[in-house]
Parts: sequence; C-alpha cells; structure tokens
Amino acid sequence: MSNFIAKKNMTYSIIAADWQAHRESLRKIRDIVFIQEQQVPIADEWDDKDETAMHFLVVNAQGEAVACARVLLENKLLHVGRVAVLTEYRQAGIGRRLMQFILEWSVKEHPDYKVYLHAQTSRIAFYEHLNFIAHGNVFMDAGIPHIEMWYEDKE
Repeated sequence: MSNFIAKKNMTYSIIAADWQAHRESLRKIRDIVFIQEQQVPIADEWDDKDETAMHFLVVNAQGEAVACARVLLENKLLHVGRVAVLTEYRQAGIGRRLMQFILEWSVKEHPDYKVYLHAQTSRIAFYEHLNFIAHGNVFMDAGIPHIEMWYEDKE
C-alpha cells in the first residue's frame, strides 16, 4: 500500500486490489466513468480478463474507492488499461500518482517486461508526461479514438 496527498487535507492510498475482494468497487468506478460518462457499450467494458488481471485501486481517507486501473500480463508485456478516476476527484493528481505507482510496481515486479497501453487520444498529453510515446495509427475502440503508447523508462 502507498499513501499520498493529492489535495490539501485529503489523503489517498493506492492498493494492489484483488478482483474477487474488490470487484464491487472496481466495477462501480468503471461503470460510472466508462459506461455512463463515455457511453462505452457494456459488452466492450466487461471481458474475461478481469479475473486474471492485476488491479489497482485508489481509496480516500473515508475508505471510498475513487480511481482504478488494471494491468494484463501478456508474455513479456504489461498492458495497462481501464484507468479511471471519478469526476469529482479529477485534476487532483490522482490519475498521475496511480500511473506512477503502476510503473514503479511494473519495474519492481517485472523488470524485463515492456509496458504499453491504448490511450484515448484526448489523454495523449497526460501519458506523455509519464514518459509514454505514441506509436502507430489512431484506431477506434468502443467508439472512442485510441492510440498505442509505450513506456520509455528515463532512468
């Protein structure tokens, strides 16, 4: 578990979450952000990969889940996805800190793996600040333009 402060007087913790134990919180965040806000079809959001994925959850001081992400292990690759922050918690650095946590975890747990994601094109700058570089062409996923981005460790 990692603790951090995203806004003055607001402490958050990031935990590695188990799908079985944290399913309700993970599903709630993704339902709100992807299905309700972004109109992602239910069939596109829920797949058979959650059971085997590594999940991460951001919890506020009151114990409420406010952000999440998942990582899929694909041979020698780590595919980061389903990164979601509830609307009222955006612009507080929570998404950035969650991604930094995932990248630190990735380097520690799987130092020989490459990390990539499929970013919504509206979020390219966010991921570029985290040292991801866009590759290839824009493609549609769940009706939203995306691009593949690969993490380049600057250390």
